[in-house]
Amino acid sequence: MINKYLDRLEALIVLYRELDLEQFEGPGGKKADFDDSIWYHIDPNTGRSNRLLCGIHGKKGRGNAGGLPTDALPHPYNYLVKVWIIETTNTNLSASEKRARTSAARKLLSFMDGDLYIQSESTVRSLNLGRRVAGRLRSFFEFCADKGVMRKIDLKGVESRDRSGHASFDKKLDKLPDMSAVIALGNIFTTVFEHVDESGSLRPGMEIKINDALVVTSTLLSLASPNRASAEIPLLPKQKLQSHSEGKGELVYYLDWIGSKGYKNNKNHVLSALAQPINKAVNFFYNTCEPARILCRFYEKPNRGWKALLGKFEIEPELKKNVSLSQRPNLFTLGYALGFYGVDDNVPVLKKGADLTCVYTSHRGRFFENKSIFSLRSDDQVSVSASKNAMLSGLPSLFGYTQLPKLFAGKDVVTIGEVQDWWVSFYRKTILPEFPFSFSNGESCIKLKNALFCFLGSWFHGDAQNWGGGGKILKKTNYAMVPLASLGSSILSRLCPPKNRDSIFFDYGYSSELSLTPNKLRHLTNTLADLSDIPIEIITAWSGRKSAEQTHTYIHTSDEIKASRVSAIVNPPEIDQSSIRTFSKEQIKSATNLPASLTSTGLCAQNLHVNPCNYLNDFISQCFMCPETCYIAGDESAIDFLEKDLAFQTVRLESVAGDIRLSTSTAMKKWYVIHSRNTYILSLLISLMKDSPLGTTIRYSNKSSQFHLVDLQTMVITKVACALPDFETRLRDVIESGVASVSAHVNPDLCSLLSSFGLSDKEF
Repeated sequence: MINKYLDRLEALIVLYRELDLEQFEGPGGKKADFDDSIWYHIDPNTGRSNRLLCGIHGKKGRGNAGGLPTDALPHPYNYLVKVWIIETTNTNLSASEKRARTSAARKLLSFMDGDLYIQSESTVRSLNLGRRVAGRLRSFFEFCADKGVMRKIDLKGVESRDRSGHASFDKKLDKLPDMSAVIALGNIFTTVFEHVDESGSLRPGMEIKINDALVVTSTLLSLASPNRASAEIPLLPKQKLQSHSEGKGELVYYLDWIGSKGYKNNKNHVLSALAQPINKAVNFFYNTCEPARILCRFYEKPNRGWKALLGKFEIEPELKKNVSLSQRPNLFTLGYALGFYGVDDNVPVLKKGADLTCVYTSHRGRFFENKSIFSLRSDDQVSVSASKNAMLSGLPSLFGYTQLPKLFAGKDVVTIGEVQDWWVSFYRKTILPEFPFSFSNGESCIKLKNALFCFLGSWFHGDAQNWGGGGKILKKTNYAMVPLASLGSSILSRLCPPKNRDSIFFDYGYSSELSLTPNKLRHLTNTLADLSDIPIEIITAWSGRKSAEQTHTYIHTSDEIKASRVSAIVNPPEIDQSSIRTFSKEQIKSATNLPASLTSTGLCAQNLHVNPCNYLNDFISQCFMCPETCYIAGDESAIDFLEKDLAFQTVRLESVAGDIRLSTSTAMKKWYVIHSRNTYILSLLISLMKDSPLGTTIRYSNKSSQFHLVDLQTMVITKVACALPDFETRLRDVIESGVASVSAHVNPDLCSLLSSFGLSDKEF
């Protein structure tokens, strides 16, 4: 019997199987095939590898986990999920969201009863896949319905939440961390860094658990600044804590910070109360992680000399006396200088002129001699033996393993130069395809050689034994730097571990019930900032957000405190009864019998006791352009405040006008036009407040674009229309001048250099 849905699905699969899947790889780096249960999407711009499972949902693990034939979904859905992967990876989504959408589709296809085309809203809901999965399935259903392989399903939201005021506030409180966990982390930090001095140096003979140091440093930074822990902290550049003061004022501490979610990089303020422990922790990683950064520099350019690689790094004296700094380093002499081996460690190398082709395996020992690792040369040959226990073993000792996979098939010996070339290529292609960059759990990245938290595999994974154990092979060696996203994930797993794993709290003697998600620290810092009466605009910028509205969802100040603030605004404790604003307030109340409340810039005609204010704008003066606000001519304090606001908004407009994204961003263009108009109206308001007779009340009507001036003595109303310039034309002029400015600032020295190679202006 013909089934139109299945026929269309088969045709769709045939169409996608004919595509050139250059951006995808299968297990082992081979070209992706539709029969693989694991795909790797390689970002063509960055080289970033994103691992995507294609089989039955619930098969967890790394490396080849989930890649067995028994893990595949039933046909044709084992192919449909790959079609969805291709579609999803071509969207402008984060790598984590692409994985999540793929996982949602796999979860449905794994657990649904019957074929996809017979599914309905009720059958999908009966699977209880969860609200987040249901939300991500909408795009999958839309795609499948659009291709005609299933009927339309509209997963409308089901409201089952208690939306009472108490429930809402209780839910907000759940987003704040358990303070006992925060205090415990402070004690753990002290224990972990007990033997580290202020310069970040570990006292001689002492040890530190570097993974624990990473966790507590991350939480400390999250307390000192409301950051996105897993997306931003692993990306911190190599630096020391910096400070600044205005004149003889108090020091302000900050760190260079890479933004996320489109927020720009900045110098991010950290709380001075935590400056001392932050200074110690940052200095520790500044010093300790330098060997890993040096390796990154070597992998970028293996022909660099010692000076370019080491920089200010000091080789240990007992090692330095053996290192020949006059000869170009290779991978293993560099590793020796960085402290990966003992002072007298050596490996067997083939004697010069020896030929093993006609020698029995049992007789080969006499053709090898031990050579110190610090004196290895690129043409020295070592055995390809995979076991450290073998008499002629060289590679396992060099890479720090007791057992290696079989490498260099068909060879008995291999030169140090060949090993170096193979390893650098293997690391860059298999372990970290996006090298020299590394990404956090978000979409931001940094060159790994510039990262503060640059970890060697042996630090992160522990001592290497066998090369296996899941994940990418040889990731535990000293020569493998850890991807920054793995650092972010490890922080989360130690603070809030999965089942059957212990948290950092348990490891240091605290209750196994203690746990903490890093994002809760972000909520806590925002709330503490609000309780400290820091303006919402400052908290928003400090948190790396563009909208103050988002910040409100991270602030959990109690209703009692909020009410007291409103009371303080509506009923100021101390009022200058002689001020023109107060005098006008009394005149309005007596003349119109309407309520009037004092504000920072004038009067509010709304009865705030009955109808609390919910007006928001994009200015510092929050009442500006509100239909209920009144301004008083001659109110000097208000004029001064509004003039400062005008200056600030003008700078904001200039900043956007100089942004290279303005010409392509519809949202930025719209904001520029609207904000230019509103800023111009603010300048007109200030002029009227200065030039009108003292005591005149001024109100603005957005509907008619005019000011209403009322003389409270005679009650005569004068209307002043706003003659607004053409801001759309101004925007076009700004964009055109910006393009011209970019063209005009082409580097003349670069032009001259390129011209010397015979290139014309148009060619560069």
